Amino acid sequence: MPMRRTLIAAALTPLLAMAAAASFAQAGDFPSRPVTLVAPFPAGSVTDAVTRVLANALTQSLGKPVIVENKAGAQGTIGAAYVARAKPDGYTLLVGSSVMFVANSLYKELSYDPVKSFVPVSNVGSTAMMFLVPQTSPFKSIADLAAAQRTSKEPVTMAFGSPSGQVAVALFSSVTNSEPTAVPYRGIPQAVTDMIGGQVKVAVVDIGSGLAQVNGQKARALAISSGTRYEGAPEVPTLQEAFPRASGTLETLIAVMAPADTPAPIVATLDAAIRSVMATTPVKAQFQVLNTKVMSLTSKQLADRIRAENPRWEELIKKSGMERQ
Repeated sequence: MPMRRTLIAAALTPLLAMAAAASFAQAGDFPSRPVTLVAPFPAGSVTDAVTRVLANALTQSLGKPVIVENKAGAQGTIGAAYVARAKPDGYTLLVGSSVMFVANSLYKELSYDPVKSFVPVSNVGSTAMMFLVPQTSPFKSIADLAAAQRTSKEPVTMAFGSPSGQVAVALFSSVTNSEPTAVPYRGIPQAVTDMIGGQVKVAVVDIGSGLAQVNGQKARALAISSGTRYEGAPEVPTLQEAFPRASGTLETLIAVMAPADTPAPIVATLDAAIRSVMATTPVKAQFQVLNTKVMSLTSKQLADRIRAENPRWEELIKKSGMERQ
């Protein structure tokens, strides 16, 4: 038996060495052609905007075109499934968000595993959700909205166009003991359009999308879902300030993910390139315009963060009473 094991090990050693050499050769040549960043939400969303800023910067850093491809729908799971099936060579990447990593809590059947089907590459930013109403709305505060929901004969309609928005609507329902009518949209821009047009009373959107409407005097912000007020809009209170039972915070990571089994040297190359461009003044300035916080995390730090935060997101979804679709 020992002799057999020795022979097997001797036979495998060259094969393992060849595989390792091929992996490092790939990394040495990477990238040799255009890289695609898949944005799982439509054009006009914060994910799309951040992805385009990152793509432009990486094109200069990597020396090859970095293309943005929108694959929207099913709260980001269509784009995630597409990347999960892609060849693990570093040329097809996903720009995902926190709630997408716990998609099993939202959907009964997925063609991929939200965690195991990917390898974390690098984190680029974070955002929170904002409760938005038209300028003509009678609601002046999030407390007004909660009171109307409890006393009105008709449920308050709340539009969302992202998974994080869906969780925020359910969180509002949980902490106010009310049942607003959640209205799903393919993306945040459509939800905002219908909110301004009066088809729905509230839109729950990322801070960047919300402030664009507030600054344009088309909407009013009632609250945000982060643990502290946002420095770009210090006058907007947090959900917790009005409802202390809203335990925890709802802040979404914006992260670059690669298909599982992508060679470690390629992941390291991408991680270093992404963190390098995220540290530049032009990228920081563009993120500020998008009202998105720069949060640079290495591949390992991102993996640790996802592992630590997923249970909290799952518990938040469970407490909110959301049913798996």
